[in-house]
Amino acid sequence: MGTSHSEMLAEVRLSIACRLLARSSRRLSDIAKSLGYANASSFSRAFARLMKIQPVVYRQQHLARNQELARPRGSAGAIDGSG
Repeated sequence: MGTSHSEMLAEVRLSIACRLLARSSRRLSDIAKSLGYANASSFSRAFARLMKIQPVVYRQQHLARNQELARPRGSAGAIDGSG
């Protein structure tokens, strides 16, 4: 029929987890607790089962991507010294 209550809850938790992992430096245990998991291990297993990636790896990938996006872009004149 539709999405079950537990499936909807899992989707919401996953969405919040992704946001927290990508945009904060909070510890996994803090994120797990705030999302209602018993501990970081339970959270990590659930995250990995749904996302097919460990939460620490997800965070590393997003931090690297954010650093790349934040890196200033040089102008052509700055490269050849004429600008």
